[in-house]
Formats: sequence, structure tokens, C-alpha cells
Amino acid sequence: MKKLLFCILIFICVLDYSTAQSIRQLRKNFEMKMPSGPGENGGTVAISLKNRNFYATIVGNKTYSIAYFNAIGEMMSPPDLSLLADIRGLWYSPALKTFVANGYGATGWFTYVLDDAGIPYDIKPLFSGQLQPFPNSVAQYNQRENLVHFLKGSTVVAYDAATGKEIREKTVLIKVGHTKKMPPPPGTVIDSIAVLKDYNSTTVIYTGMSNAEFGLLNIKTKEIELYSKADGLMTQKLKLPEDAIVKDKFNFSFCNNVYFLYNSNNRSWIGYR
Repeated sequence: MKKLLFCILIFICVLDYSTAQSIRQLRKNFEMKMPSGPGENGGTVAISLKNRNFYATIVGNKTYSIAYFNAIGEMMSPPDLSLLADIRGLWYSPALKTFVANGYGATGWFTYVLDDAGIPYDIKPLFSGQLQPFPNSVAQYNQRENLVHFLKGSTVVAYDAATGKEIREKTVLIKVGHTKKMPPPPGTVIDSIAVLKDYNSTTVIYTGMSNAEFGLLNIKTKEIELYSKADGLMTQKLKLPEDAIVKDKFNFSFCNNVYFLYNSNNRSWIGYR
């Protein structure tokens, strides 16, 4: 009997341990303070493959700020740089050797012209039309497959970064809140187009991590939920600090293995790991 009780106790401890490990606590890693100016919504954080600086944006108008920062969060760019176009998402294209952005609505995608110091001084149209699900959709780049991902309700849609065309066979249905141990009940019909309640609706992050490629921001629980592209099921939860600022649109990004949230109170992108 004692041996049986001991085995049960060990099983319970292992079960408790594995459950505890399913949620990882994120901690503030560093901060990037944007220049003073108009605009309340952070758009994207992206990294230059040339100088390894972080480029961050405030979205909503072509006059709003873009700035770049070094690895410890110091702003390296002049404080008066503007977006030059009404963009939403931003990513660095290895093929084009510059940044690409998706614009608001049907304004299309753009490429930035950078000087030798990495300062964006001009912007040029790349592809025209609404190459995204919704006007305010924020792009996230998948360098491994050269795809651009957007959130469309509870689906992640993919566009070819080289052509701007949607690749429907790469669409992933996210089974929000469901795991392999707790999959959707048989016969469940998921409304894949409806805007997700209690989640950031404009942004899905792409992590590049196997079996946890896509991330959603749960604004109710203050957690980032990671989902597998293979079956759309949740594989990890990342708990944000209690003082983290979460929003139902924009203000959420992922870059260089750092999860970013924008705090409009002090105009800072906060990085968590």
C-alpha cells in the first residue's frame, strides 16, 4: 500500500510539473522609446539583416514616426523620420535588401529606399491593391518560406512575398483555445471569418519555431498563445507580466525571438522574452 501511495504521489507531482511547464512566464527584456509626436498605435518591429538594428513604427498616417534602435534599445535614427506612406506591417526582404511594408486598405505594398546609414528617405510602390484580408491587417514575414502572413478571423492566410499573390493552400485554420488534449468537439463548426473575441484582431505573429509557428495575443488573459501550423492547435502559452499593456488591435509584434507590445502611455515598444 505504501508503495502504491508513493507511486501515485510521484505521478501527481509529474502531472503538476508538466502542467506548470505549459505556461511560461515572460519578462521584460528591453525597451525602445519612440520619438515624440502624433499617433497612438504601434505597428511593427522588424530587424534589418544588414545592420541588425530594430526598426519600429507608429501607424495610422504617413506622417507618423519610424525609428531604428540598436540591440540595447538606444535610438540611432534622427527623431524626425516619418513613414512616408500609410503603412501597417513592415519586414526586411533578403531578396530586395530593404524593408517592405503593406499599406492601409488597397494602397498595396511598398519598398523603402535606404541610405548607407540605414535611414529611409523614400518609398516606392511594389504591388497595388488590397493584398491583405482587411484594411488594417498587419503583415508578419516568414523568411523561411518567403511568405507574408495575415490574420483573417481565426485563419492565418499567406501571400507570396515575391509576387504579392495569396497562396490559398498555405491557409491555416487556428483552433483557438484548443490543444491536442482538448481538441474541438466532433462536429464543431468554426466560423473562420468572424473577428476573434478577446484577442488582438489585426495581428498574428510568426515565430519560426517548429510546432509553434503562429501566435495570438489574448487580451483577456494577457497571454500569447502559440499554435502549430500543422494542425492549428495550441502548443504553448506565454504569460505576460501584470503591468503589460495589451490592445485589441495593432501594438503587437515579434522580432528576433522577442515578443513586443507597444505602450502608448510612454511611446515605447516593450520587448519580452
